Amino acid sequence: MHTFLFEEGTWRAQGEYRDAGGNAAPVDGETSIRHEEARWLFEGVLRVRGERPALHHNRYEIAPFSPGARSTHWSSNNPAVGALRGRFVLAGDAILSFYASPTGRYRGFECIQRRDETRYSVRGTLLEEDKVLSSWALELTRL
Repeated sequence: MHTFLFEEGTWRAQGEYRDAGGNAAPVDGETSIRHEEARWLFEGVLRVRGERPALHHNRYEIAPFSPGARSTHWSSNNPAVGALRGRFVLAGDAILSFYASPTGRYRGFECIQRRDETRYSVRGTLLEEDKVLSSWALELTRL
């Protein structure tokens, strides 16, 4: 059973962010999950450290998983790339996320793999058409 997304809580994120040029920088942040009756809210902040510091805010609205369902939809309005729509898919010990902008110009993928009930590993990338804009490798720890 997954604890990330499926239970309310706050998670600390730490890891590495790479920009379009492949330049690596340390990253840290927090993510909170809140459940409402008709939607789940995922709100996160990531701080990129190093030579080119940046602050990334993400807010997802997630359709709650129906009982027995293996997937659900989510939407987000990313300050950098605009609206995104995606799908979370349960695949064993991982939650997969595929997403795209309405025009398809931006798209990406993320794998959120369960290590134990308080730890997940996240690997992902964001593309603009066929160009890699960024990638990340994060470790999430439940607070």
